[in-house]
Amino acid sequence: MKGRRPSQSGKVSERSSRRQLENEQLVKKPDFLKAATLGQIFVVCTQQLGGLEDGKITKLQFRKFLMTEQICFVFNLMGLGLSVMQYDLEFEEEDEDISSWLLWIIFISTLTLLVLTVLRYQQHMNWLKSRKQISQNDKIWQTEQWYPMLIELIIYCIIPYPFTIGMRVYFYNSFQDAMAYYHVNEILALIMITRTVFIFRTILAQTFWYSNRTQRVCNLYACEGNYMFVAKSLMRTSPYTSQFIALVSLICIFGYGVRICENPLARNDPANNNLGRYANALWNIIITITTVGYGDFYTRTDLGRFVIFVVCILGIFVISVMVVTLINSLVISTLESHAITVLERIQLRQNLTQSASQVVLYSLKIFVALKKGNLSKVQLKILLIKLRKNLNDFKISRRQYRNKQDVGNMNEEITNQFSLLKSDFSEVIEKQKGLLQQNQDIMNKLGVEAKPYISCPQL
Repeated sequence: MKGRRPSQSGKVSERSSRRQLENEQLVKKPDFLKAATLGQIFVVCTQQLGGLEDGKITKLQFRKFLMTEQICFVFNLMGLGLSVMQYDLEFEEEDEDISSWLLWIIFISTLTLLVLTVLRYQQHMNWLKSRKQISQNDKIWQTEQWYPMLIELIIYCIIPYPFTIGMRVYFYNSFQDAMAYYHVNEILALIMITRTVFIFRTILAQTFWYSNRTQRVCNLYACEGNYMFVAKSLMRTSPYTSQFIALVSLICIFGYGVRICENPLARNDPANNNLGRYANALWNIIITITTVGYGDFYTRTDLGRFVIFVVCILGIFVISVMVVTLINSLVISTLESHAITVLERIQLRQNLTQSASQVVLYSLKIFVALKKGNLSKVQLKILLIKLRKNLNDFKISRRQYRNKQDVGNMNEEITNQFSLLKSDFSEVIEKQKGLLQQNQDIMNKLGVEAKPYISCPQL
């Protein structure tokens, strides 16, 4: 028993020391409370939260990213253009030397594009790091950027190769009841059309809605300033221009795809190859994407039917968006509604005046005719019928005018109430602006670089 007492006392002392450490940690003040001034507290807090975002560095990184994006756009567009030229040469199976040179140029430009694409994603990560959205030590494979980069690299690798020139893929066509064939490079050129997605991505990145300032505003309102946000912004600010460009682009791109799919049938029967001509392929896409479908031109290969199936789905989407845009443009605004109400009142007042004048006119005619006594019963009956009709028109016009006047007064009262609320909100906003300006002055006096506040929108 005497040997166990020291061990128990040691355990008690260990427990007491552990409790003392826990209490010290609980009572321990945070680091930012050790600062002497408000400016030091602000700097310490921002360092713990990841530091302040340097606007100049962020702008520089964003410009580098845009420059890399533009260079990728040039190489991507060059590869697509050379592919279109090479397709006609290989289809005719003429000038094999020129076709081979074009394929080698496409191959070398694609290798360059692959390297530039990796640099583009790396520069995009540097931009995100400057904006403190990801850690400075993060790599591409540690973020969500690696998956879209991998898909983009795979799409860029699908090109007509100089090693596959002359290779054929045969298939049976039930329409001609004969065998036909594609060149392997023709199928690869068809798949290569998917590169146009990245061309549109670059175009969206060059707009005002995808900029460093846009990203800051989106972060302020807790929304993602991605390419979908840019598309939505363009659809809101310039809907008709955006939809027209999208529609024309889809027609040209899928028209070229249908031509590639249907052109092999010309090798068996050139006279019946309707969609082998680019103009006919464009017309087929137009009547398909607008859900008309005359049936004068139609695809006769399985690959061509698959392309038309995709066009049908996109056509439903494009036409639906166009209808919604047209309906939204025809919606009457509040001010237009007030103007229409006033004009309707003026029109009803004119109708009321005209009906009243007709009633007075026929009343005077009947009075004068009865006084002279030269009015037959038939003429009197006709005048009475016309007088009764004009009286009914007068009553209807007066009732419509009163109803419209009541509705107009009610709308004006609601508008006045909203105007009062607007003035109240404007006063509150002005007070908030004054407080924010005072905070900025305090930060400047403390020696802390304060970010300019975003002004509230005008009501």
